[in-house]
Amino acid sequence: MITLIASVVIGGLFGTASASVEAIGEDVMIVEIEVEVPPGAANVVAHLSYESEDLVLPLTDRGGGVFGIRTELPPRNYFVVFEVIGEEGGSSEAVSLTELGADLTGGPTATTTTAPDDEGLDDESRQMLWLAVALGAASLSALAFWVLGGKDRDDERAEPAEEDEPAPADHDE
Repeated sequence: MITLIASVVIGGLFGTASASVEAIGEDVMIVEIEVEVPPGAANVVAHLSYESEDLVLPLTDRGGGVFGIRTELPPRNYFVVFEVIGEEGGSSEAVSLTELGADLTGGPTATTTTAPDDEGLDDESRQMLWLAVALGAASLSALAFWVLGGKDRDDERAEPAEEDEPAPADHDE
């Protein structure tokens, strides 16, 4: 079991962030990611990317302005972008799991990233990275709008319409 916990201040809307990794096999690692968010934030996600693999993971409120997740992933040094979704939303800069304190070097799952750090990216690559982040955020927002909008329609359908029923006609036969 390999566990290392460190905190890094990532700035912007966010306070400190950390990641820890426990190697459990050659193909799977357990990752725990946490980030401090501003008061009142209700929806926070982490965008994880590695080469052509992109994941959007919802973080849960752990109290005290900290959101986090514990999940199983293939052993890779993912780049993480945190995002607060809502009116006062915003995104963090991309940071790798190792920059957040995760130790990927201590066992059979040790891997390193082949992507250069953010300062080494050319303008086109940087634009593509932010485009991918924006598309992920837009997709998540559209999904949330669709899900929340669907609840309103379901509520309307569940309530029977109050219609005036005609009185039965008198028939003299």
